[in-house]
Amino acid sequence: MRVAVCATVLNESRDAGALVDSLRSQLRAPDELVIVDGGSSDGTAEILREALVGMPGAQVIDAPGANISAGRNLAVRATQAEFIAFTDAGIMRSPEWLGALIDAADQASSAAGAFGYILAAPGNTVESAIGAVGLPSASEIDPAHYPPSGGSVLLRRQWFERVGGFPEWLDYGEDLWLDRRVWAMGGWFVHAPGADVRNRPRSSLPAFFRQYYHYAWGDGRAGMLGKRHAARFAAYTVGLALARRPSWARTALLMFLGYRYVRRPIERARGLPGSGPAAPALVPLVRVVGDVAKMSGYAAGCWRRLRG
Repeated sequence: MRVAVCATVLNESRDAGALVDSLRSQLRAPDELVIVDGGSSDGTAEILREALVGMPGAQVIDAPGANISAGRNLAVRATQAEFIAFTDAGIMRSPEWLGALIDAADQASSAAGAFGYILAAPGNTVESAIGAVGLPSASEIDPAHYPPSGGSVLLRRQWFERVGGFPEWLDYGEDLWLDRRVWAMGGWFVHAPGADVRNRPRSSLPAFFRQYYHYAWGDGRAGMLGKRHAARFAAYTVGLALARRPSWARTALLMFLGYRYVRRPIERARGLPGSGPAAPALVPLVRVVGDVAKMSGYAAGCWRRLRG
């Protein structure tokens, strides 16, 4: 069985070399490797081409202006392999990553593909708080309901073609859209524990806000996760109503509900390596920033969808 690895990059000069080194070190080497550059201005494409010299079946394709969906579709069209694995720059993969995806998909022959979890790998206190809010720990995840991310997923080519590839009209949330298409058509994914990867969270609140604004914009634009976003709007509406006319009872209820809302990410922050005592204290602020980003992004995405 042949496998291709596809990735898209844009101004990833800092991580481009590490991406290639990680893929070179795979115990199961890819038969084909295609990286699409969406128009980098920092020399990413040149770094990649130099790093890929001597690697069989590897190429870099220039596609200025292509979004992630278009870049991934272009990469797939440049390959022939039966299995197609997707990943991103900045992801920390073990040498077993690709082999684990292939083995899991091979053993579950009726599955559309296989995936690994995206787990937080913070480098400082702020990143620990952001990672605790944005990413669940492995023990919390139900693999049957986990939407595979484009950072660590493998698809059979027949399923990729069946769902029509990634939606090029959608700039954000394209991997969730594809997951939902696979599920809607009766497909399913199998978890490959050896393909779990680590990702360093954003290092500042403004960067975190932009990231989750874009994710939520994609949800609104594509009409995804409406109930989840509605529940968030409802929770903040109730909270503001309780805070508007304070009393001992209302204040106590608001504090209880607030604690319940941040309890789990606070526990995650305590368990992340190197987080320190300040990370759990930052979680409530990070949670609010993330929620404001999601609510504003979702509203903007819905407005864009309604405008056609």
